[in-house]
Amino acid sequence: MCTKRGLRIPETVPALIAQLESDLGSLPSPSPPPPWIRDEHSAEFYARLIFSCIVDADRLDTAHWPASPPPDAPLDTDTLLDAVHSERTRKSAANPASPLAALRNRIFDTALEQTTLPTGFFSLTVPTGGGKTLASMAFALAHARRHGLRRIIVVIPYLSIIEQNAAEYRRIFGNNVVLENHSGVAPSDDADEEEKSRLELVSENWDAPVIVTTSVQFLESLFAASPSRCRKLHRIPRSVVIFDEVQTLPAHLLAPTFSVLRELATNYGTSFVFSSATQPAFRRCAALPDGFLPTELREIAPAPDDLFRQLRRVTYRLPTSGETFDWPTLAARLAASPQVLCVVNLTRHARELWEQLSHLLPADEAPIHLSSAMCAEHRLRLIASIKERLRTDKPCRVISTQLIEAGVDVDFPEVWRALGPLDSIVQVAGRCNREGRRASGLVNVFQPAEHKLPPGVYCSASDQAAITLASLGDTATAAEHLATSSDIFSGYFQSLYQVVNTDYAKRGEPTIQEDRSYLRYREVARKARVIEDSGTPVIVAGDIAPLLGAGRGLKLT
Repeated sequence: MCTKRGLRIPETVPALIAQLESDLGSLPSPSPPPPWIRDEHSAEFYARLIFSCIVDADRLDTAHWPASPPPDAPLDTDTLLDAVHSERTRKSAANPASPLAALRNRIFDTALEQTTLPTGFFSLTVPTGGGKTLASMAFALAHARRHGLRRIIVVIPYLSIIEQNAAEYRRIFGNNVVLENHSGVAPSDDADEEEKSRLELVSENWDAPVIVTTSVQFLESLFAASPSRCRKLHRIPRSVVIFDEVQTLPAHLLAPTFSVLRELATNYGTSFVFSSATQPAFRRCAALPDGFLPTELREIAPAPDDLFRQLRRVTYRLPTSGETFDWPTLAARLAASPQVLCVVNLTRHARELWEQLSHLLPADEAPIHLSSAMCAEHRLRLIASIKERLRTDKPCRVISTQLIEAGVDVDFPEVWRALGPLDSIVQVAGRCNREGRRASGLVNVFQPAEHKLPPGVYCSASDQAAITLASLGDTATAAEHLATSSDIFSGYFQSLYQVVNTDYAKRGEPTIQEDRSYLRYREVARKARVIEDSGTPVIVAGDIAPLLGAGRGLKLT
């Protein structure tokens, strides 16, 4: 019934009621809809929240019968804010003379000053190394205290970041405050059945003060159709949601995502913090009809352009017209640097460059290869080895795909990055001279001789990056802008969103927003996937995982 192309909510709801009454008899008179239901998308999301409440209540009653379910876990903002302030003091005391410490404190204090603003949308635009993680959490807790909000939800794009940040939050707040919810989390081996059951419950219904989850979990839950995935949805209203590295939000879901976020902010008392060094342009336009007007997205960092200049730690070298590098030539350049990171666009490129570099180095200086084709345990071991080599000033040459360019705390004196999306270039620069121990680090942006990329958003973003850099002037002028200006990303993303699809669209199929209008919940869930192919789960014995992870062409997810 609801899949008919011409059937919209005004026709659908009476038809459903008529069907129910023919099967069950007369129904009680329905309550009038809430006054904030302004259109079909508002009604569709309201129905989702009602469904979420019913599913959670039913399962909690069943689990605890004949007793009543326990009350929700409270958010003790005073205690948690005290813990954040103590952590800020500890970090400042560890490096009292560091200019970075003074800037981080300024960012932290300025963010706290903005917590009295009304709920809604906020941006935290801070260069890499500026203390975004602590400042955003301090703002969220103080904002929640001011407005009586119920929980903090931190949404992180990559497992490599979420594991690091969740461990940091648990260290500051304690294990019982933070719920880490993603595919890689499992109860510890020594947990008893009661503890495993509790963790399973809170992972499904998000009854915890601080939730740390992935973009996949959060975004797909907004559009889910199954009861288990929808169950947590009613926990999002009256929360503070922090989107870390917000520029990684999938372009093909931006239009429906912003429609739902606007609904949550406007009608359900939710605040959102968009945190990034490369803030995308979410301005209202044809591609983003639910984007922001100029006054809606409020910045809580102090003068982002000033921060970029003060936190500048690298110099960029951009490719000149027609300049390319083949793998043997690039390998020779990398071999000449004892500590260097090179990030390329494709797994195949990483393998080929690593092989070329391996031939040029002695066995005791063998380069390290990082790729998403490795299993997580192997990647984490290699990253730990990289950090130790850098700390002890040993030779450390790393060839990697994009997995290392955001959220991995490493500090190289020199970085090479294949021409790709503009935000990726700047993010990987955050792995260069990260702690400011040198006068300046060097970030070399190069164009591989084999630069053909698969069609899609990544290819479009790479092309737009080249266009944006060319529009800034000669290579020296463009490099200076890239190192010192935050405003170039607004124009870059705005142009990108004009040429990529911001709602699911395949030839002959309606968009997600159209499906939402017709209450096609299962179709919406099918289409609203962050990663279209989630891979095939594989169980690997711990003692052989590193060997398998190093294998070429094997992808473990």
